[in-house]
Amino acid sequence: MQRVVPALRVTDYPVSQDFYAKLGFREDWRHVFEEGLPIFAAISLREMQIFLTEHSGDCSSGGLVHFYIDNVDSYYEQVRLKVDVEQPPSNSLGSDLRDMAIRDPDGNRLVFLSKT
Repeated sequence: MQRVVPALRVTDYPVSQDFYAKLGFREDWRHVFEEGLPIFAAISLREMQIFLTEHSGDCSSGGLVHFYIDNVDSYYEQVRLKVDVEQPPSNSLGSDLRDMAIRDPDGNRLVFLSKT
């Protein structure tokens, strides 16, 4: 069970929601106090959840989150035509890890890892 949920700052939730959907994330829930106010939402990929927040006081854009998945190379094939991949799969973090990196529309860096 995941015990920590990182939050990433986004400036336009509908744009971010569309981007993350291309990566296979689904929206778990969203909260807004009233129409026109910032959105705070939870999204997840498989069993890994993150928060996306439009609230400027929650955090700054430019965050970094690592996601451990079963097979980075297979995931790359699923997403490479849907989003720009900053760093295709490699062993840049060591011989026992495959990793790739993607930046979201707000500059948050998402690193996907598989143990080899």
